[in-house]
Parts: sequence; C-alpha cells; structure tokens
Amino acid sequence: MTDSETTIDSPIVPSVTPPDLGTALFSVDMQWGQQPVRLTAFKCREMPAEAPVTSVHVVSFCGERVLVVRDRKGSFGYPGGRLEAGETIHEAMQREVFEEACAHLHPGYELFAVLRIECTAQLPGREYPHPYSYMGMYAGLVKALEPVARDPAGIITGRDLFTFSDCERRLDEHDQLLLHEAIAVLKCNPTCIRRIRTFLNGAPLNTRS
Repeated sequence: MTDSETTIDSPIVPSVTPPDLGTALFSVDMQWGQQPVRLTAFKCREMPAEAPVTSVHVVSFCGERVLVVRDRKGSFGYPGGRLEAGETIHEAMQREVFEEACAHLHPGYELFAVLRIECTAQLPGREYPHPYSYMGMYAGLVKALEPVARDPAGIITGRDLFTFSDCERRLDEHDQLLLHEAIAVLKCNPTCIRRIRTFLNGAPLNTRS
C-alpha cells in the first residue's frame, strides 16, 4: 500500500473478535500518517458484510505490465483509496484510479482478497467508530491511460508500468503476494491469458504455472 492511505478518516481499534475468514495470506504492521495499523489479508471472492469497506485498490494490467503508482515517500503500490460519503465501491474505484493514475478500468474487475484494517493504538482526539474495517483488493484490466496529471490529494507523485522483474525489485513483499493472488484470478479470464503469460515470461520458471 502507498502513502495514500494516510487520508483514511474512520480509524478503528480492535475490541471484538473478527469472523474466521480462513488462513491469512499475510499480516503486516505499518504507519498511516501518525496512525499505526495492522493489515491482515485473506483470499476472498465476496466482500464480508459485518464491517464497513473503507477503501478499495486494484491490481490491473495495462498491456502486459502492471499499473502502479509512486507516493511522496518514493514507495510503489497499487492505485486506489478510500470511499467518500455516499460512494459505492465501484464509484470510488473509478474515481481513485483516475485521480491517482489517470487511468480508466475495464468494468469487469474482480474481488480477489480483502485486507482487514485494525488500528493498533488509539490516538488522542481521534474517534474510532468501528472495531475494524475492510480494504477490497480487485484484479482487472486498464482500458485507457490519459496524460499524467497532479493528484488532487498531493500524495501520489507518479505512475509506472512494471514488468515482473520490476515488481520483484520495487514492490513490498506483501504487494508481491497480492499480485500473485490477482494473477491466479486473471488467469481464469480468457481475455487476460495472453498478457498474463507475457508478463510471466520474466518470472522464475517455478512461478509461471
């Protein structure tokens, strides 16, 4: 995840036991601005309904490369961000991907994982309306790119299209795991097979199957 998540405005503290979503893909602690958070990822094809969805991100292919964005700290991640009041998941996805990457998505992107968001410390003056929330991770294709423009939030500073070797060198380990899961979903889509295979030409032999 990039620094864009520092804008989240509904932080939470763990006070209840979340439902069992199966074996976690990973759990990682990080800072979103001043707020320490824990992200726990699970394979998921349907969004859990017992807690709010506060943000969405997409692993998307433009040609045979993966669309990524760079934040003001120089870290790369997948475009996306928080839902604004009254927005649907799909409205937020389209808006955030355009604001951050000046990209338009094909409409058939699919949920492949959710990240449970838990704040690990309560900061003075903050309200924590939910014990936890979810970030939806989707897999899809880019329909078109427009010339790069300034991110309205001032957080994203650039975009790029990564090869497999770029992803290995420049993405955090947890984002590489999410890429692996996204590819598994996209391989089932006949429209995506050729570009996925081309992308994986740069992968070690034991990861191409």
